[in-house]
Amino acid sequence: MTCPKCGSSDIRTSKSAHWNDVFQRVRGREALRCRKCRLRFFASNMAEPGSERVIQSKHTPRSAKLMSPRTKKHLVRRLIVISIFAVAFVLFLFFLRYLTTERMPASDSGAVSSPFACSSTESA
Repeated sequence: MTCPKCGSSDIRTSKSAHWNDVFQRVRGREALRCRKCRLRFFASNMAEPGSERVIQSKHTPRSAKLMSPRTKKHLVRRLIVISIFAVAFVLFLFFLRYLTTERMPASDSGAVSSPFACSSTESA
């Protein structure tokens, strides 16, 4: 197998990047990446060399950097938003728990436990 762009035979399998890679795998195509020009493309999994069909991926080649500063900034923002949402959700659940628990009046508070007890003592 050679790269359709540069003709290099130094090719490796590529990691799944997007959801439509699954559809390519179902159709019998494998995601490959050229180690020289970083082109990502799909090729058939068939063992016959004449039946291989190459389809270029729509994804742009990645640079040598792992993550750009802009991507890191967006990732940090998303993590902050997710953590704030998680904390707010936990506080909301504690508040709901507080509202739905039954509280019994204290025995020394003088509260009447039955409404019928009051009516019998007032009529006398």
